[in-house]
Amino acid sequence: MVYKLKDGFIVRKIGDQIMAVPVGKQTSEIHGMIALTESAELLWNALVTGAREIELVKIITDVYDIDEQKAAEDVHKFLEGLREQGALL
Repeated sequence: MVYKLKDGFIVRKIGDQIMAVPVGKQTSEIHGMIALTESAELLWNALVTGAREIELVKIITDVYDIDEQKAAEDVHKFLEGLREQGALL
């Protein structure tokens, strides 16, 4: 399955935090901003154009010293959080 973000977000650095901010019609669907860690920002950027879960895991394991199983668990949690917030198509 390919995961893709809904349109209507901009990513901004606010102070020392990275935030995904809903704009346009997303402001009525998603209340508030989504805080992103450095690794979450990498995943977010891949989800803009669409990516499979395994591709997201590879992004994390390529950049960070983390085993594939832990990366898969973290990616799955991240996707679940985005799904619950209504940010995924």
